Amino acid sequence: MKNTLFGLLLLLSATSLSAQTALADTTVYQVAEQMPYPILKSCNIELHPGWTEDSVRRCAEVQLLTILSHNIRYPEEARKNNTEGTVVVTFVVEPDGKMTHYQILKDIGNGCGEEARRVLQALEGVGLRWKPAQREGKVVRMRQSLPLRFKLQEPLPYYLTPEGDTIYSMYDAEPGFRGGMDSLVRFVLNQLQYPPEYADSCKTGVIEMSLLIGNDGSVEVENQLDFSNLGSEFQWQALRLVNRTAGYWTPAQYQGKPVATTLPFRVLFKSNKTGCAAANDRFDRATLLADEGATFFEGNKTEEAIQKWTEALTLQPDNTEWLYYRGTTLLNMDRKEDACKDFNRVKEILGITWFEAVRKLVCGW
Repeated sequence: MKNTLFGLLLLLSATSLSAQTALADTTVYQVAEQMPYPILKSCNIELHPGWTEDSVRRCAEVQLLTILSHNIRYPEEARKNNTEGTVVVTFVVEPDGKMTHYQILKDIGNGCGEEARRVLQALEGVGLRWKPAQREGKVVRMRQSLPLRFKLQEPLPYYLTPEGDTIYSMYDAEPGFRGGMDSLVRFVLNQLQYPPEYADSCKTGVIEMSLLIGNDGSVEVENQLDFSNLGSEFQWQALRLVNRTAGYWTPAQYQGKPVATTLPFRVLFKSNKTGCAAANDRFDRATLLADEGATFFEGNKTEEAIQKWTEALTLQPDNTEWLYYRGTTLLNMDRKEDACKDFNRVKEILGITWFEAVRKLVCGW
C-alpha cells in the first residue's frame, strides 16, 4: 500500500499545539529570539533526557528535510532535461503553528519550484505543525525558508545488508522452485506438518517468512511473522518446511548472472481434526472478506475496504495482518486515534510489531 502522503503521515507528529492567544500584531518578522521549528514525535524532548531545545530544533530540521526529499516527485520535464539544483521555498509560520503564504524564492525551472511548494502544502494538509517564533516572550508570525535539493539518481538494483551481503531487489528472472509453482504448492501440502500436540486446538493462521535465495540456490529464513500468534511450535514447523526445500531452488538472474534475492513465502496452518471444521470454515470466510477488502483498497474504495476488514476481524479478531491493513488505511485517512487502536492491539497480541518504529512515531511510546 504505497502512498506519498501516507509516507509523510508515518513521520509527522499528531501532537496539536495548544491554543495561542490571538495577537493584534500581524507583522511578519524575519528574525526572532526563538526561531520556529517543526514538531515531530521522534524529536520530542521528553523522549531524549538531556536534550536542549536547540537539540530538538536540529533534530526536527534534519528530519523535515529528509521527509521532504523522500516525497518529492521529480517533474517529468525536469527529468527529461536533466534539471538539478536547489529550490528555496518560503512560507509564514503562524502563531498557531500552521504554514501560510508560500512563495518560491529560488527556482531551477521545469516544474521543480511548483513541486517543492506542493510537498510543503501536502505536509500542511496532513497535519504538520510548527512551534512558532517568539519575540519578547510573545508568539509572532515569522517567515521561514527551506531549501529542497533536486538531484537525479538511478536506483541501484541491489542493497547491502548490515553484514555486507549484496541482495538484489531488481532482476531479469525471479528465483524458481524445481518443477514450478504447482510443484511448490504440492511440496507444501505434503511436507507442512500441523503440530500434533495442538491438533485439537483448532488454531488457524498464516505464518509469513522472507526467504533469502542465494546466488547458489541456497535458502534461509531472514525473518518470520506469525500473524495469528500461533506460537513457537507452529513457527518451528514453518522453519522446518523451508529447510526441507534446500536443493530445490534456482537463483534469480540479473544481466545473465545468478544473484541473491529475497522472496516472500506464506504457509497456512489448519487442523484436519473433525472438531475443527467450524474453526476452519470461520477462518476461510474471514480470509475471503479480507481479500475483498484488499481489492477495494486497490480500487481506492477505502471505506468499503475498512468495512470488509472489520467484518473479517469480527470472525478472526486477533489477526494482526488485517489489523495492520485496517490501521494503515485509517492512518492514511487521518483517523489517527482509530489507527492507533489497531496498531496498539497488534502490539498487545504479539508483544512486538514488525512496524514498531512507525507505531511509536504515530501513537507514542
